Amino acid sequence: MKKFLALMYATTLLLALACGGGKETTSKEEEGEDDQAAQPTSTAVASTAATTAAPAAAAADAATITGVAKLEGAPPKMPAIQMSADPYCQSQHPTAATDEEVVTGPGGELANVIVYVKNAPSAAPSSTPLTLDQHGCQYHPHVSVIEVGQPLQIKNSDATLHNIHALPNVNSQFNEGQPVQGMVSTKKFDKPEIV
Repeated sequence: MKKFLALMYATTLLLALACGGGKETTSKEEEGEDDQAAQPTSTAVASTAATTAAPAAAAADAATITGVAKLEGAPPKMPAIQMSADPYCQSQHPTAATDEEVVTGPGGELANVIVYVKNAPSAAPSSTPLTLDQHGCQYHPHVSVIEVGQPLQIKNSDATLHNIHALPNVNSQFNEGQPVQGMVSTKKFDKPEIV
């Protein structure tokens, strides 16, 4: 259960950390009623970049789940991210960067999907830090999962000020500036949290 909640918390954290995305969520979107919301047709992990985390050490009663989450229908057109407020950010994108709320592959495969096992047994958190890199004034990776107690390293790879503002509901919020390129802040979350 702890891993599930940590996975869900991480998604919330990463989405809340968006630096100047300029998009507020309406209550209609929060309830999943957004007309443009993408609805996957299956529950499995997918990535257009075909990258997945390395599996943890398997227990004797462990299992593996594989699959692909696909968007049914045409993906909505994602809006351009407004970066004109910071000349450095704008200079990093010769063509406009777009919102990554819905990212699909050629066959409708959805990126940035998290699948979890409800009531999964708990395990010790990984001591390997998860890195969230601000590069080109965007977060890389866009979505990831972190375990309760696992270190989160937030890095500023850009030559401009970035502000990290986490807005969790259960864990402590933080709001920290990173004015220098190469700065790394390390955080941990001590409570499980659902997206």
